[in-house]
Amino acid sequence: MPLKVYKVQARSQAAKAGIKDGDSILSINGMGINDFFDLEYYSNDYQLDFELADPDGEIRELSIFRKPNNSLGIEPEPHRVMPCANHCVFCFIDQLPPGLRPSLYEKDDDYLFSYVFGNYITLNNLGPQELERIAQQHISPLYVSVHSSDSSLRQKLMGNTREYDLIGTLISLSSKGISFHLQIVCVPGYNCGEQLRASLQKLLDERINTLSVGVVPVGLTAWREKLPRLEPFDAALAEQTIGIIDEFRAQHPGVQAADELFIQAGLPIPDEDYYGDFPQLENGIGMMRLSWMNFLLKKRTLTKEIEKSRANFVLLTSILAASNLDAMARELNFGLNKSQVRVQQIENRFLGGHVNVSGLLSASDIFDQHGALAGETVILPSNVFNHDGMTLDDVSQTELRDKLNRNLLVIDQYFEGWEWI
Repeated sequence: MPLKVYKVQARSQAAKAGIKDGDSILSINGMGINDFFDLEYYSNDYQLDFELADPDGEIRELSIFRKPNNSLGIEPEPHRVMPCANHCVFCFIDQLPPGLRPSLYEKDDDYLFSYVFGNYITLNNLGPQELERIAQQHISPLYVSVHSSDSSLRQKLMGNTREYDLIGTLISLSSKGISFHLQIVCVPGYNCGEQLRASLQKLLDERINTLSVGVVPVGLTAWREKLPRLEPFDAALAEQTIGIIDEFRAQHPGVQAADELFIQAGLPIPDEDYYGDFPQLENGIGMMRLSWMNFLLKKRTLTKEIEKSRANFVLLTSILAASNLDAMARELNFGLNKSQVRVQQIENRFLGGHVNVSGLLSASDIFDQHGALAGETVILPSNVFNHDGMTLDDVSQTELRDKLNRNLLVIDQYFEGWEWI
């Protein structure tokens, strides 16, 4: 389906050439344009011959001689996302309560979003045409949810009756130059132990261009009514899982365990060397180490920022990150004279279950449990909010600040900066 132009920027090359809002781009240099990626991919030549259709269906042609490093100025209509057709037994979206931000209930399984945003996809919904496009346009790397290399077990985990040879697909795409970041969500009773070992063995096959493999424990909320009964990780299973991962790290250091596994096992977070260039950071792997590294770099500047306010601070955090934040508070207090920082853990009562990461804290839990004393300023990690500054229960930063009736200092989750609200 041709790509429809939502907006053309004023005075841009596209506007000067005569492309208008509402036009449909049929082709560029003879190549069909169906989505935003086609537009980017096929518009890199110097001479661009456009075939367009206006809203009435009248077809016209025009040419643009593209200026280097200049945007064409074409904003396409929003991408029609490929939806997820799986029914995973551990799907986190299925475990969410009602009343959250609408975007949280969207399930995508879109290979373009995987490449652009690092979203994990299953590849289950791709046919020969999509796979050929991935190879031809070199849409790489892709982020793929594996969960198990055993096809029947993978089907069971994903609630998908379609037979799919994932390993064969990974090998085939690898032979055409496509690389992968992979993830395994470990579910007790399904794909842990020997099943995990077998999966890692196959994923490190030299025929697969594996860049990294992240192993994360299943996340369980209290909202699992009518869903399959699943067991949470315990300390023994977390330690066993880390041990299995370590067996493969000599072969491929990109095989990495989630921060949560180390916390659950009572083990220290690994040093920087464990994570390399942090390929699984968006999966929460290495977040605690990177935030500590950046904290040490920013500590002096942050200390001055806090001291300048002449206020005391309460740093709100999830249960998982509490030990890391306690150490940071001690470091800060050592250099403070007029202010002090203390840490307050927030229990996730909103989602319940075994959810213990700061990125899933709600405004309601923060308000109910902040425990801020008179005159204390609240510090929150930035991942409590989305890109629009909203909590998962749809409360803005300013609304939360006003409800708490005190200033907020929002610190980037990786300690790369902060802002006052």
